[in-house]
Amino acid sequence: MYIVLVQHVSEKEFWNEVVVFISKDENLNKAHIKYLESRLHNLATEAGRFQIENGNIPTKSCISESDQAEMEEFIEYVRMLINTMNFKVFEPLVKESANQKNKNEDLFLKGARGAFGRGKRTTDGFVVFKGAEIASSTVPSFPRGFDSLREELLKGDIVSENQDKLTLSEDYLFSSPSAAAAVLMGRSANGLLEWKDQSGKPLKEIEASEIEKANNAINANS
Repeated sequence: MYIVLVQHVSEKEFWNEVVVFISKDENLNKAHIKYLESRLHNLATEAGRFQIENGNIPTKSCISESDQAEMEEFIEYVRMLINTMNFKVFEPLVKESANQKNKNEDLFLKGARGAFGRGKRTTDGFVVFKGAEIASSTVPSFPRGFDSLREELLKGDIVSENQDKLTLSEDYLFSSPSAAAAVLMGRSANGLLEWKDQSGKPLKEIEASEIEKANNAINANS
């Protein structure tokens, strides 16, 4: 383990923290580890929160059905513990749900210079979904921080450019609705006013209604 960490320090500069999981009774063999690495790599890729820097896609070893069951249980413990530590590597930006109510929580933005997007509030911030169209230019007063973020997304291929059209190539988590609106519109923006539901109600009114309902429920139970 020490040798592997030393190699990563010398060869890969993109990380500054490491989380290690071991078996308390040292019963993990090489086949188990290859299976775990492959499954965890797939889970992290599917979650889409981070860019995975593995040079090669880990191959999943063939192990017995009973061993697979044990490794899947091990993976569940890993996911639970690493999420508790606030490393949300394996947690999707937006959890899939067949509940129509959750689908109706999607919000929409339409602005000048081609800006159009669909997004959703989450406990971590505001997710804008893949396919959102981003304003091709920015106003002179555009805040430097958001301008830098746009450039970062372009360099990381999270935003793709095709014939002067900018498109979000994957779901992306912004720190707030306003940050998402600003990047899409290329200008300072109040996300509470720019993001609206299917009926045209702005997020500010939606949140006010939610607060009022919560207060009414508290008063009714007190």
